[in-house]
Amino acid sequence: MKLEVKRLSVDYGAVKALRNIDLELGEGVTVLIGPNGAGKSTLLKALACIVPYKGSVVFNNHEISSLHPSERMKLITYIPPYVPALPDITIGDLLLVDTSMDRSRLNYYVNFLDLNHLLERRIWEVSSGELERALIARGLSRNSAIYEVDEPLAHTDIRYQVRVLKELRELAWREGKIVLIASNQLNPIMNFADYVIALRGGELFFTGPAKEFLKEKIIAKLYGIKVKLLKEGPYVDILPIA
Repeated sequence: MKLEVKRLSVDYGAVKALRNIDLELGEGVTVLIGPNGAGKSTLLKALACIVPYKGSVVFNNHEISSLHPSERMKLITYIPPYVPALPDITIGDLLLVDTSMDRSRLNYYVNFLDLNHLLERRIWEVSSGELERALIARGLSRNSAIYEVDEPLAHTDIRYQVRVLKELRELAWREGKIVLIASNQLNPIMNFADYVIALRGGELFFTGPAKEFLKEKIIAKLYGIKVKLLKEGPYVDILPIA
C-alpha cells in the first residue's frame, strides 16, 4: 500500500502555499511538522481533495482527484482539529451525521475516548478538548486506508494525547493503515513517529525516518531556535532554549 505524491502545488490566489512536493507514503505513522504557515494543513487537505492542487496524488494506481467523492471517503479520511461553525446539534448527532462510518468502530471509539457522558450535550456545551475527541472518534470510525489527523494534540490533555497517539500507531501496524499526523507540538508525538515530513515556506525541508530527523541541528534549522534533546531510554523530549 503506497501513496505517491508528485510535484504537488497549491496556490491560494497569489500565495503559493505548497510548491513541487514529492513524497511517497506507506504503512506506519508519519508526522508532518514545520513552522506556522509552512503548509501542513494545506498538504493534508490537498491529499484529501478538500482544496484543489496541481500535480499528482496516486494511491494503488488511482489518481485520487479522479475518484468519485464516495470512493475517496472510503480511501482517505481527513480529521480536522475543530468545527469551523458550531451548529446547534449534540455530540451524538455530530457522530452520527457521517453515514459512511462503521457502527462497530464508532461504538469502540466512543468508549475508548470516554464520550458516552457527552452524547446528549450540545456542541457548544463541551470543552474544546472534548469536541476534538469527538471529531477523532468520528474520523477513526471510517474504515479508511489512510487517516490524516490535523493537530490531534491541540486541545486534548496529556492523558488523551498519549491514548490517541498509541491508538494511531496501533492502527498503522495492526491494521496496515497509512497514518499522517500534522502537529505544531513535537512532544510527545515524536515518540510515536516512524517517519517525519518537515515543511518550511511551502517546500519540503526534510523527509525520512524519525530517528534521522531527531538531531538538534536539524530541528534548530527548521524552527530557527536552539533546542536540546533529552533522552531517557527509548524516549526523547525536545526542549527549546531561549
